[in-house]
Amino acid sequence: MKVLFLTPQLPYPPISGGVIKSYRLVKFLAQDHELAISCFLKGEADQQNLEAFKSEVGDVPVFSAPLNIARTPLNFARSCLTGVPLTIYRNKSREFKSHVNDIAHQFDVIFVDLYLMFQYVPADFKGRVVVHQQNAEFLMWSRMAEQTSNLLLKTVLAFEARRIRQYEVSMCAQVDAVLAAPNDSQALVDAGAAKHNLVDTYHLGDEENFDLPAMQFEQTNTAILFVGTLSWEANADGLMWFLEAVWPLIKAKAPGVTFTVVGKHSKVLGDKLLKLAPDIHLAGFVDDLESLYHCHRVFVAPLRFGSGIKVKVVNGLYRGIPTVATSVGAEGLDQLVSGEHLFVEDSPSGFADAVVTLLNEQVIWQQMSEQSRRVMQAHYTWDVVFDFVQRSLEG
Repeated sequence: MKVLFLTPQLPYPPISGGVIKSYRLVKFLAQDHELAISCFLKGEADQQNLEAFKSEVGDVPVFSAPLNIARTPLNFARSCLTGVPLTIYRNKSREFKSHVNDIAHQFDVIFVDLYLMFQYVPADFKGRVVVHQQNAEFLMWSRMAEQTSNLLLKTVLAFEARRIRQYEVSMCAQVDAVLAAPNDSQALVDAGAAKHNLVDTYHLGDEENFDLPAMQFEQTNTAILFVGTLSWEANADGLMWFLEAVWPLIKAKAPGVTFTVVGKHSKVLGDKLLKLAPDIHLAGFVDDLESLYHCHRVFVAPLRFGSGIKVKVVNGLYRGIPTVATSVGAEGLDQLVSGEHLFVEDSPSGFADAVVTLLNEQVIWQQMSEQSRRVMQAHYTWDVVFDFVQRSLEG
């Protein structure tokens, strides 16, 4: 089967949730299908990584085009004039559209990696169109609007959420299959999308964590770990909420506890975090998390908005580090039970109490560590994902 893979960014290196998923999809599709890739390069890092990516995928043809349309008030106004959400406008390229129009007829399937790229499917394309939704995007914007107290920003975010919802629902009606996590599928259906062409998928992490020895309570420290790229608003917002509302409660009940924050961040945000909580350790980007997993007792995912399955949570559960997450942080993992495989808490006091329980209660900690790995290995593996992908291609 000839498959054209359209993606809004270079799927390499696979170090963040969305890129990991796109990279794994590319590798899977290249095994059994005649694959071609078209993507945008959105910065100097993409330019530098392009040759390494081409080496990874072998003889798969890769077309790339530079794109850098900023999120500015002027471009927001332009998006309103053109009648599309800002996210769609920021991914518009005449060069890219011309390229896809020229080659689309050669393929049996166009695989749209993220709704942003649906605009490039030619109206007269006769083959099968599959869309991979990494998130129900409108839901993330809606949740962002709910969290902000700035009235102007709240209005703009809610407006964009409505525009994206309309775009996503319309797109779902025009394609043959939509791959989405179960929670995102339900959100799309609730927004008006039809159920018949929705196919399950999951956003997963590094299964090599299953091969590592089980963690042991006595080998860990009274320490908490957070992982997340802090240029992403949802991660920064969740961390700020945790430091302001939860961290003081934990310290009051667990003297001597430490907190490590892993994730690339700006100096401005780093200074802000340290001003708020001078006793935390900002580790920055860490390539190999094993040494940190091994000595930290609790993993936290205090997200208040976003959508989709959170890869950082998946990786922690794969490794067996007991986790406390908000309902947003844990969503999409329907086989997991709060209190058995992780703790799910949305209030500051509930979140803090769950963390303190795991810091102090060895029996609960050990059971949760073992049970979380067991359920993840049974239900959330890449083989399951690839079965769903193949089903979407075949119809």
